Amino acid sequence: MRVGLGLCVGVLLGGCVVGPGGGEPFGPGPGQGVGTGSSPAEESGTDDGQSVGSTGEGSDGVDESTGELPPSFECAPVSADSPVLDGIVLFDPAQPHPGDTLTVIVRATNGLSRTDAPPMDLEVTSAAGVQTLSPQTMEGGEVLYYYAIPEVGPGDVCVRGIIEGGTEIGSAVEVTPRPAGPPIDGGIFKVVANHMWTCEEQPTFGNELHVWVRDEDGQGMEGVSVALDPADTTDLESIYNGDAEGLPNEIVTGADGHAMAFNYWPISDNGLLVFNVSVDGVASDVATELTTGWWETDNEGCNFCNIGSVNVWGHWSYTVEFQRDPSATEICVVENDHAGMVACGEPRHIHHHPDARACWVP
Repeated sequence: MRVGLGLCVGVLLGGCVVGPGGGEPFGPGPGQGVGTGSSPAEESGTDDGQSVGSTGEGSDGVDESTGELPPSFECAPVSADSPVLDGIVLFDPAQPHPGDTLTVIVRATNGLSRTDAPPMDLEVTSAAGVQTLSPQTMEGGEVLYYYAIPEVGPGDVCVRGIIEGGTEIGSAVEVTPRPAGPPIDGGIFKVVANHMWTCEEQPTFGNELHVWVRDEDGQGMEGVSVALDPADTTDLESIYNGDAEGLPNEIVTGADGHAMAFNYWPISDNGLLVFNVSVDGVASDVATELTTGWWETDNEGCNFCNIGSVNVWGHWSYTVEFQRDPSATEICVVENDHAGMVACGEPRHIHHHPDARACWVP
């Protein structure tokens, strides 16, 4: 199974660095030299649902005017004792590359609940400068703060959690050059639909994942392996219902190009269990936000379907459709349409940035 863990908790692990206790915060505090009136998407000049705007660098970080890699950005992570949360910091992807959207999860480990947790901003220092982000969402029983940093550049990304003006937690991860990807065999498999079933479509206690793989003419492709990869933040040992059945890492299409799995597992200790789905072994988009972790109500108590046995305990069903496109030139991480959540207004987003779709040239 292709699974990694992006975790920083006072030790060196992968690309994550946390310094010893007693250090000083880096960069300006909230409101000092940080733009607070615009979203990260506005700062980078992006449009909703589009790939992030060009900064003069290719998707691999190469300066397009010189053909050379710029010097990697370096920063030192702040050290902090995390007195409020006794927290840990997790990254998805655990080994990010230029152009990725970096998801940062700060998880409390001391039992502090989401309803009792204080607001926390995230100060981000990277090659793009310094910005302060509010959480995309707060989840969990034991609170988890979700943040999304779009279009990360080469070098370090340092993050600092700020509660009531003080440093709560800090960490860092290194953004490294993107390795060569799988072959482009007749084209790139593009996600043409990543659909959450509506309340009317949803079966009783439904938690189905349907995937279709079609060629450039729209014909189903038989025998295609579809990868189901949990987000790198997943704690495999604490998956809810994980002892009932093994976590699948692939499904294979039948004669009509269709494959199906059941999406039982809503959460691990490190947050909602999200599958990233792609056509395996070839150049393919990645469909994300596939989770049963969205409960039947939002954080304000609005019930998405308000129908007994539909979406109860976070049951959701999804359809993902891939079609090979010989003219496609980039791979993208494609968000879910959240169609089942329309009754409760703007949906929550996880493991992507709602205004900046991550794309790169394979």
